[in-house]
Amino acid sequence: RSERLISQVVAPRLREQLAGAVSKGLRIFRAILVLAAFSAIVVALARPQYGYIEQEIMQQGRDIIIAVDTSRSMLATDVAPNRLTRAKLFAKDLLRLAEGDRVGVIAFAGGAFLQAPLTLDRSASLAAIDELDTDIIPKGGTNIGEAIRMAMKAFGKGEGQTRALVILTDGEELDADGIAAARQAYDEGVRIFTVGVGSAEGSLIPIRDDAGRQDFVRDQAGKPVQSRLDASRLSEIATAGGGFYEALQADTAAVIFERGILPMETTERGSMASRQPREKYQWPLGVGIGLLAIWLLVGERRRHGHRAALAAAIAMFSCVPSWAQTGTDAYEAGNYEEALGDFQTRLEKSPDSAKLQFNAGAAAYKLNKHAEAVDFFAKALAAGSAESEFLNSATYNLANALVRRGESAEKTEEKKTDWKNAISHYETVLKSDPKNKQAEENRDIVKKLLEDLEKQEEEQDKQDQKDDQQKDDKQDQKDDQQQDQNKDDQNQDQQNKDDQKQDQENKDPQDQENQDKQDQQNEDQKQDSGDDQEKEGEQDDKPGEQDDQQQDQKEKDPKESGEQDQQSQGEEGQDSKPEPGAAPSPTPGEKKEGEIKSLGEEEQAAEELAAAEEAAEKDGQMSEAQARALLNSLRRDEDHVPLMRPAMQEETLKDW
Repeated sequence: RSERLISQVVAPRLREQLAGAVSKGLRIFRAILVLAAFSAIVVALARPQYGYIEQEIMQQGRDIIIAVDTSRSMLATDVAPNRLTRAKLFAKDLLRLAEGDRVGVIAFAGGAFLQAPLTLDRSASLAAIDELDTDIIPKGGTNIGEAIRMAMKAFGKGEGQTRALVILTDGEELDADGIAAARQAYDEGVRIFTVGVGSAEGSLIPIRDDAGRQDFVRDQAGKPVQSRLDASRLSEIATAGGGFYEALQADTAAVIFERGILPMETTERGSMASRQPREKYQWPLGVGIGLLAIWLLVGERRRHGHRAALAAAIAMFSCVPSWAQTGTDAYEAGNYEEALGDFQTRLEKSPDSAKLQFNAGAAAYKLNKHAEAVDFFAKALAAGSAESEFLNSATYNLANALVRRGESAEKTEEKKTDWKNAISHYETVLKSDPKNKQAEENRDIVKKLLEDLEKQEEEQDKQDQKDDQQKDDKQDQKDDQQQDQNKDDQNQDQQNKDDQKQDQENKDPQDQENQDKQDQQNEDQKQDSGDDQEKEGEQDDKPGEQDDQQQDQKEKDPKESGEQDQQSQGEEGQDSKPEPGAAPSPTPGEKKEGEIKSLGEEEQAAEELAAAEEAAEKDGQMSEAQARALLNSLRRDEDHVPLMRPAMQEETLKDW
């Protein structure tokens, strides 16, 4: 067609000169590129998939039961269109908010019925809510206590504050056991929230009679029944059940969930295996875009068309991802420093690239920069990838980096934390790939290292306790020695006091004897004085007799003096020392002999005292010899004391 059109405007002889540069082959090639590009794009739009990604999802949530009043009073129209319809809409809103939680449905009136058990199946719960009607429960009335007891059976024997009961009713309870049932449920860990459906003014309850005509519910007297919301009763039930009461409004479902249910703790309900297909649309899409790019670069002229097409094809099909050029080559060549620098430079432009983060972590690990490697691998996991192989590799390398970082940690707690996290990551890899022997071996090695570290800590704690105990024992021993020394000092002081007391007791009898002698002499002197006074009186009366008596007294005195000397010597004979009395002094020979004897005894006492002191210096205590010498010395001192008494008495007599 192109040739026919050209022949109409160009002469045949000029055709080669004017239109000969156009190549038919290039035109056909460009047409093929366009058709192939659009075919590849159509294949990409079909979303080709190959293989599956198996994931284990941990389920966490709460248990929620929605109890809806289906008595005839719920047909009142004080809220449009009626109370039951509005309650069902509330239940659907709450079901939509409780994503991840198990939800059950109970219908109650005079009795209670489990419309749908606790389940994660939203469609089953929605179907149970749609089927709620006033004809479900044949027994009339409103028994909230029965609804609470039915909910407790549906919850089972679960533990923890993870169970909630939401009651939708107008509150006209005929049986008054709702509060008691709410208290019992709260004691077993169930929180109760009540939602009042209706208004305080109330409304008539429309029904259809047997003939199909419109009528209202009537009492026994035939009067229409006015149904009103009992908010106070619902508030009491909610308070007894550990929850709160809310009147039905447009946002009541959000208030109940956010304020009441959401703050409750969640529990793990096990794991659920999930299989997701691997998307492969990227390959045909990339081919189609590449073909279109080549089509744009290729022209129809003869001279340069083939060369341009060849260059375009080489440029498109030889291009590789920018992150895999220089950095990967440097890593494979062993130049890890250059590879890490290249990966970090590219990460500044593409920080969310999981593969760049992974490669940077590998390079940092090779450079023994384990802390940086941990950060890179953690970011690679956070960036996310649907490929399980990539996730396992990143998790495994993160565990290895944590082990190495723990080895270089100075603090024991940091070391233990890194190793425990590494064990957790190894186990994650083994859950996804149980045949990964390398991860299993590394996990066992780290467990052994952790056990050895804990044993070392225990031994160190025991050694520290032992050292502290030894220090305490040494201190107690010092205290005991000091206490014993104090007791010895006290005993020494007490011994000295006892010895002094004994010496005093040994000395007292001699002193008492001397004192008795002195008292006797004083008494004799007083008697002599009385006799002298009488003699003086008689002398005044009989001067002649006085001279005779004086003469007789003089003759008797020498004899009496001799007898007194002999008596004194007999009393002091135990020490062989004569005691002079008021009579004249003994003869020079007797006095000299007495002085020599006294001097010899003093020398003997000095020798005994020196021996006693020498014995005392040896053992630090008073020996028996020392005590005896001290007592003898004291006795000799007592012998010298009476020598002065007669002179004093005689002098006193002279003064008188």
